[in-house]
Amino acid sequence: MVGTGVGAQNGILIKGGEPLEITHKIKTVMFDKTGTITHGVPKVMRMLILGDMVHLALKKVLAIVGTAEANSEHPLGMAVTKYCKEELGTEALGYCADFQAVPGCGINCKVSNIEAVLLKTEENVSLRNEENTYRTLTGEMSSGESSLIIDSRSEGAVAPQVYSVLIGNREWMKRNGVDISADVDDAMSNHEMKGQTAILVAIDGTLRGMIAIADTVKPEAALAVHTLKNMGVDVVLITGDNHKTAKAIATQVGIQKVFAQVLPSHKVAKVQELQDKGQKVAMVGDGVNDSPALAKADVGIAIGTGTDVAIEAADVVLIRNDLLDVVASIDLSKKTVWRIRINFVFALIYNLVGIPIAAGVFMPLGVVLEPWMGSAAMAASSVSVVVSSLLLKLYKKPDREKVEAMAHGQMKPLTPSQISVHFGLDDIRRKESPRLSVWDRISRVSQVSLSSLTSDRRSNHSETAEVQQDRLSLLMLGKDEEDDFL
Repeated sequence: MVGTGVGAQNGILIKGGEPLEITHKIKTVMFDKTGTITHGVPKVMRMLILGDMVHLALKKVLAIVGTAEANSEHPLGMAVTKYCKEELGTEALGYCADFQAVPGCGINCKVSNIEAVLLKTEENVSLRNEENTYRTLTGEMSSGESSLIIDSRSEGAVAPQVYSVLIGNREWMKRNGVDISADVDDAMSNHEMKGQTAILVAIDGTLRGMIAIADTVKPEAALAVHTLKNMGVDVVLITGDNHKTAKAIATQVGIQKVFAQVLPSHKVAKVQELQDKGQKVAMVGDGVNDSPALAKADVGIAIGTGTDVAIEAADVVLIRNDLLDVVASIDLSKKTVWRIRINFVFALIYNLVGIPIAAGVFMPLGVVLEPWMGSAAMAASSVSVVVSSLLLKLYKKPDREKVEAMAHGQMKPLTPSQISVHFGLDDIRRKESPRLSVWDRISRVSQVSLSSLTSDRRSNHSETAEVQQDRLSLLMLGKDEEDDFL
């Protein structure tokens, strides 16, 4: 109870005594990327329109994409919606139906009423043009302001139409039969090498756009990873993002093992794999797609600003959204378990001394335990244990300045060659079979030779039987023909 209370005072909400006791045994910590290692507040850096803009203009693409992503709870979807609203200059969006979100892949939906959004945008443009015209004529326009008059006639109203929208990664497009050209793939790779996430937009089965989104790394992420490594804990980055973006982020924070392009079920399988090896695993995440892994891990750690599902599935919640609290939770667990062991020692001393005296072992020496002495010893034992436990309230989590001072000069940036990138669960699927000894190899070869020899004998025997049967059938046929002739 004291340990969980101390954790809450330091911004670490621990749900019960069991997670607090297990945390100090953690050997591997798995971090999600978006919203955990990064701030989770991505920003659209570039939007590239593909195809013929005459049939599908920029504003229409923005309205369609913004409407589709408005139903998404993913941070990337929220960033795209915000960008589209800012570019269109309106908060109004169209209607979205049959919305489907596939974690780790993308979204699929039907979008309509886009014409009303474009009409609203044209009204805003007209008002802006009138204001710019008036200010230009009256000379109120400052030198730093634009007097651009926007022609909105190119966005004329058309008949209501329903658009089928796909937004997601390469795998999502391939699943739905959308072709990706080499030029688009190269453009995505260029952004991914910078640590940005590139997603594709397909409208009515045709690739219409690419969106590059950037998310900055938390300033304490590299320090937290370095401190965990010094504590003897393995650190792994596991994300549904593409491998190039994941590798760029891992390079910045110092994580050497990366699992990219994984689904939520893959995260659960990876946790299970490490647990089967006898390791205690902690999963740190914030999203809905992280909740299965958070529930499966020995200790699930959720970011306080994450989704309600992730917070509910986790055993520990970091209220202050600080990754150094992962280090603090492990340190607090160690201090709590150490205090529990000290309490056992105190209780054991009273029992080791009091029980023999109460049994009369030292009676020949004149040492007798009176009833009031037993009561006093029992009370003293309880008081000592309680006081020892309350001393845990003096605990202070590792100070950031102190941790930075200890890590000064030791944190060295990684090179891309030092990072091991895995796709999904490829390391599980490609497990090497155990090497056979020389005797096992000889036995295996002899068994194969014996089986082949047996099969050859059977085949020869069957061929001989077939030949004899053919000869017998010919003799019978000749006899029948002779009988017919007679």
